[in-house]
Amino acid sequence: MPFDQTPLFQLNLMIFLAWPSAPAFVRPVLREGGFALHAIGPPIPTTLQTQARAANATPPIPLTPTPSPDLLFSKAESKTLMPMECKLSSFGPEAKQARQAAALLSCISTHLADILGLATPGNWSAMLVYAVRDGFESLMQDTLSSLTTRLNSALVETVPFGSLGIAVRSDGVYLVPEPRAALPISALMSAPTDGVRVMPLEEGEDPRPLYLVPLDPAYQTHDDYEKRALEERVRTALASLVGSRLDQVRFEVALDDILRAAVEVWDAWADRNAKKNIRNAVRAYARQVLQQIRKLGLDINVDQDRIIFQHISPSTANEVRRYFSSAGFRQGRIDLWSEAVQLDFSSLAEGW
Repeated sequence: MPFDQTPLFQLNLMIFLAWPSAPAFVRPVLREGGFALHAIGPPIPTTLQTQARAANATPPIPLTPTPSPDLLFSKAESKTLMPMECKLSSFGPEAKQARQAAALLSCISTHLADILGLATPGNWSAMLVYAVRDGFESLMQDTLSSLTTRLNSALVETVPFGSLGIAVRSDGVYLVPEPRAALPISALMSAPTDGVRVMPLEEGEDPRPLYLVPLDPAYQTHDDYEKRALEERVRTALASLVGSRLDQVRFEVALDDILRAAVEVWDAWADRNAKKNIRNAVRAYARQVLQQIRKLGLDINVDQDRIIFQHISPSTANEVRRYFSSAGFRQGRIDLWSEAVQLDFSSLAEGW
């Protein structure tokens, strides 16, 4: 069965292409070109002047006041910023998604660098990149070009832009730059017409590595792979953080410790609403695991988002270690996901 791309697959793929600990089978073309992940979903408010000029254009140009690109990469050596959006398909200049695109096009390099608090903002350059499913990159390039023309006619300065396609083929995952896009990624500057392979695949192999961003909090529904990926990471984090300290009589584990261990890119995630949704989901699933190990005799109390383990006997420690190493725990037979996303877990000082 052909693999159906999702925005989350695209997001994780692009992160892996810049991530220092990317799997060995991934060719990290962004990192090879000097780019590093700067932030996930950073809010970038447009200037009041930009908003006024767009509103006074004929016809007015709708734009999002504070756009948040899916990803933001930076290259310190050349002082280059590269906001990136990941989309399944292109869209036209009149579509709702064009409001975000117009706003991101108006975020010129000096403004971006200033908002991000970078030194000497005037020395930075920027380029907006849209990554779309293979076959839509030319239409995406057309839309960005049309929006740029309209913004420039309204005296709104814009950044350079480019699009690239993500192709999942039988032998691998490829990046296919749109011919008109002068992308600042060295591996793609002279790419062959069929693109650059960034991940080899065997026939029928699932192209999804274990996601760094395990689910997309922008969507209320998640596929089974996304749910299992997050649950597996939470179980692994708890087994490591708790199991390694069971020789102590008392210790504490913070929810933030679990989040950082479970979601490797946690500190790079700038979208507060998205992080809140992930935090609630992780808290809810961690609660289910804690309920299980309580049954083994472990004394667990919760103070806000601090989990306190105390009165730990050697026999209880051994029982918990056996549980963490059991096939049932590794396979994740605990699954109350529907409850996790429906309830309000803003305060769980009691009842974890």
